[in-house]
Amino acid sequence: MARKIIPDVINEQQVAHLSGDCSVREAGRYMIEQGVGSVLVMEDEKLLGIFTERDALKTFVAARRNPDQTNIADVMTGDLQTISPNASPEEALQCMTEGKFRHMPVVDGTGKVLGVISQRDLVTGND
Repeated sequence: MARKIIPDVINEQQVAHLSGDCSVREAGRYMIEQGVGSVLVMEDEKLLGIFTERDALKTFVAARRNPDQTNIADVMTGDLQTISPNASPEEALQCMTEGKFRHMPVVDGTGKVLGVISQRDLVTGND
């Protein structure tokens, strides 16, 4: 049996992404519609960051920023750790555990974003 790799887990995933000038409220609605816990912030296929449920909570609750007047580029996580599609799910889970984050972009050697892997994907074995 072949070793399971990240593409086995993200399998034909549609990449949820928005531009950085999208408001926090718009991003929240989009995430609910797509059924995802994060959205990649991209401009012309270039990965700039990730906006997650945690970022939304920090914006609304902790910082009390107006979600209609705050762009996701202003509150996203910009210094991203990504993972190769050739990595194992175990490697991805270890990386997320050590980095204390729950979502990680899967990026190939050319910089193309293939999807986002979440701890939930890895723990529940979605494939």
